[in-house]
Amino acid sequence: MTNITFYKLAGGQTVMHGLLCQLLQKAQSRNQQVLCQLPDQAAVDVLDDHLWSFKPTAFIPHGKGIDQAPIALSCADEPGEHHHILINLLPSIPTWFSRFERVIEIIYQDEQFQQSKRDNFLFYKQRGYPLEFHDLSNKFFD
Repeated sequence: MTNITFYKLAGGQTVMHGLLCQLLQKAQSRNQQVLCQLPDQAAVDVLDDHLWSFKPTAFIPHGKGIDQAPIALSCADEPGEHHHILINLLPSIPTWFSRFERVIEIIYQDEQFQQSKRDNFLFYKQRGYPLEFHDLSNKFFD
């Protein structure tokens, strides 16, 4: 069964990008494949830029589109061949989330986005998925 992890942050998208870069760097060091599901091409481009400038001494191999590995940044409606880790940056849950071993949901400070993530938490909980919740509100990510 798919394991679901929520991370709650204090701050907006910039803070979310900082945590996301750290999560991707950790996955990369463990040779894990990750699909970052984003709402649109503009969000893909912003995250791509952020990953290129994350740390001058670190390289996080990634690409735009579902055919990229080990880390794919995508706004496509399908996951391609990915099945290990899904980082869901959409407000809603993709219908194909359960094909992944793990789903990560990041909650940042945007009232509509927070409500959608509350709804996602309830969805997973009602269906019996294993849930983890990490409140990182007192942490700083850059």
